[in-house]
Amino acid sequence: MALPEKETVDPSNAVPRDPASVTPRAVLVGLAVTCLVNLLPAYSAYIVHSSRMVFAHLPMAAMVVFTAVAWPLNAVVGQVNRQWALRRGEMVVVFCMAWIAASIPAANFMGLLIGGIAAPYYYATPENRWSELLLDYLPAWAVPSNKADEMTWFFEGKPADSGIPWDAWIGPLLWWGLFLMALALVSGAIVSVLRHQWVDRERLPFPLAEAPLAMTEEADGRAGSPALFRHRLFWVGLAIPLIIIGWNIASYFWHVLPEIQLIRGHDMPLGRGFPSIRIKLHFFILGFAYFTNLDVLFSLWFFYLLGTIQTGMFERFGFTIGASDMWGSRGGAAFGWQAMGAFFTFTCVGLWMTREHLERVVRKAIRGDIGIDDSNEFLSYRSALISGGLGAGFVLFWLYRSGMSLDVAAVYLFALVIMTIGVSRIVAESGLMYARMPITPQSFTFYTLGIRKMESTAAASLGLSYAAFGLGNTFGATTLAHIAKLGAEMRLRTRALFAAVVVALLASLVISAIYTLHLGYAHGAYNFNVYTFNAGNRAIYATVVQKMLKPFDLSWDRVGFFAIGAALTGICSFLRYRYLWWPLSPIGLPTFPLGVLRHQIFSIFLVWATKSILLKIGGIALYRRVMPMFMGMLLGYVIGIGVIFAVDVVFFLGEGHLVHHW
Repeated sequence: MALPEKETVDPSNAVPRDPASVTPRAVLVGLAVTCLVNLLPAYSAYIVHSSRMVFAHLPMAAMVVFTAVAWPLNAVVGQVNRQWALRRGEMVVVFCMAWIAASIPAANFMGLLIGGIAAPYYYATPENRWSELLLDYLPAWAVPSNKADEMTWFFEGKPADSGIPWDAWIGPLLWWGLFLMALALVSGAIVSVLRHQWVDRERLPFPLAEAPLAMTEEADGRAGSPALFRHRLFWVGLAIPLIIIGWNIASYFWHVLPEIQLIRGHDMPLGRGFPSIRIKLHFFILGFAYFTNLDVLFSLWFFYLLGTIQTGMFERFGFTIGASDMWGSRGGAAFGWQAMGAFFTFTCVGLWMTREHLERVVRKAIRGDIGIDDSNEFLSYRSALISGGLGAGFVLFWLYRSGMSLDVAAVYLFALVIMTIGVSRIVAESGLMYARMPITPQSFTFYTLGIRKMESTAAASLGLSYAAFGLGNTFGATTLAHIAKLGAEMRLRTRALFAAVVVALLASLVISAIYTLHLGYAHGAYNFNVYTFNAGNRAIYATVVQKMLKPFDLSWDRVGFFAIGAALTGICSFLRYRYLWWPLSPIGLPTFPLGVLRHQIFSIFLVWATKSILLKIGGIALYRRVMPMFMGMLLGYVIGIGVIFAVDVVFFLGEGHLVHHW
């Protein structure tokens, strides 16, 4: 059940309608921020070797640029002339453009894509048998060749007297761009259809959206005058991570100062065969988790602990149905497929709860029912259904032309859509920064159809698709859902906001692709020493070749664990909606085996314990009074990561400090 403090919030009445927020100056500032957001994480990871500012559903790059550049600059401008400062709605537009832009650079997407499609011809050797089993089945229009050493130059650096061979890349990147924009259209359609249900009817908390709302709140309605600055607890919270980070920066220069390990964390062993618990004070998680409902926080750490016990018991008894597939859940295939069954049921239960709203959507789209209002959505319901269908049709056609048979393409597209809806729902409800599908859509397709009956072109195309969707994140859908929430909360012109976000997305794809290729040919992408260019891009094709050499049919063991996870989630969902006293949310069942969760779970437990105490001794009033301190800790950490990056650029270029990752 939702917390009382959330039930008292009425988004429709929180802020008066502000039709003038998507202004030309807001969009121009947003585009400037978009450029910075695309350059910063690539330069940090590839050249400086400092913190990784990607991966998260709200990437650190967007937070650093907005918190350390746009937000304070706007405050300074507001002190000079209030008319020059961007108003709150305009700052939200800037943040939304930065947010969607940050989903593209480096390992979030572009590094994965370019590294993935550049790898086959460069890394093929007689020993790995790629030339024999893979290369002939990859579509030439989607993979750049190495006929004139174009890929060799990319990974090793081009000769000084040669230019970048753009012609080798334009065709493949254009086709991938069309595929991605079609998928983004599908994501926009899904968000347009589901926003009203998630935001207005179910009142999901959307914890990640709380940061820009709190940061842009104006004191006394004055533009450029953040209300947070007036809270003493905000400055207390801000100081905590900054003092720790400042001390650690000093230790870079004076090694007699011991580094404070709270941010890096350490493992607490539980016993032979049992995974250790990561004790890590993750300020980036603390700030957002504070806005998550108590029952969800409790369920996340409770099911994680149960999963840890289950993993240890399986290990002690030697039970396994196989290893985890690439980029899947930790602990073995059993846990990934159990969580996948839970994920599927969690998503379907959510859609079942939406059935009445979906009926209204169809009625509005077909009959134009004037009693149903869709003016607050990115797309009208009719446009959403038409554009979503056309986008899905193009994606299916693209996959078929890339080599997949229709059944393989259909199952893979189905998995992508389920991933899009399910992950977006999980993040909106839990605020989990690094939530993903328990197993990849590729693994789901391989093991539900069986590779033995697949044509070689279909298997090769599935392997190639890892270049775009290997990490199990959605392409823009989670971000768009939160942007839609912000638009509704601020009463913005949502269609104009959607147009601004699409412009930022297109600009990001172009900027990030050009900058990644520039850095690769200038320095040699292999020399970046990052996973997407050195190991991850090879592993995706090695995994597919291994499956081709050892073909299999439908895996009934995996289906069995899928059924177990689905049944447990169905029971938990029934109890949650049937009995008010039931304390567990089913959201913990599809997330417990996620490897990245181990870096967050201690902070989630800490926030749960803190909120429980605050609500018990002081109620909602105390909870709200303490909120600025958690926002301060979040933003202090963000500023600290930006400071570490600046120090690394000046003093440790190429040998930076990897403080922030997961």
